[in-house]
Amino acid sequence: MIFQSFVFPHGHLEVNLFLMGDEQTREAVLVDAGVFDSSVTDCADAMGLKVGTILITHLHADHVAGLAAYAAHWGAAVVSPARLDSAPEARIVKEGDTVQAGPFEFHVFKTSGHTPESISYHCPREGICFVGDALFAGSVGGTSEDKLYEEEIGHIRRNLLVLPPETELHSGHGPATTVAVEKAANPFLQPGFTRLAPSK
Repeated sequence: MIFQSFVFPHGHLEVNLFLMGDEQTREAVLVDAGVFDSSVTDCADAMGLKVGTILITHLHADHVAGLAAYAAHWGAAVVSPARLDSAPEARIVKEGDTVQAGPFEFHVFKTSGHTPESISYHCPREGICFVGDALFAGSVGGTSEDKLYEEEIGHIRRNLLVLPPETELHSGHGPATTVAVEKAANPFLQPGFTRLAPSK
């Protein structure tokens, strides 16, 4: 697998974009598209990658603002958990769906709470899961009320923490982590911790 992560400023945030490619076929996937930057397209071109699919985890602007430009550049198909004005022909997916993107198969998990439509994409072949803003290294996505916090924590426990311990978790912000690390050390997944207010 070819894997490249990018970090870009988006307002007062830094947002992650991920490029994942197959070494043999050179078929590739972009995960989230909050900022259009030519360093991403240049990187793909330099490695001879053909980006055929863009996966969207949720619809906050810092994850979709650059979507139309990336999709137009590559002529890529878009997969999203909800309708997007910037990608009206996107395939809409929900929990239990499977996405075949070149040689990569992704299983879709519901991880709502931070937003109603939030989903995660798990690629068992590569031992990797893209979790958007549901889960971070040592934290979880901000929610606006306790009910949504409990919803988010429930999805994390049922859908993410049951993955193999070595599974890499790649979030929309911050560093990568693993299932094992978050189960053992994420304070928000331990009894007694309360929700975070949402970031703007």
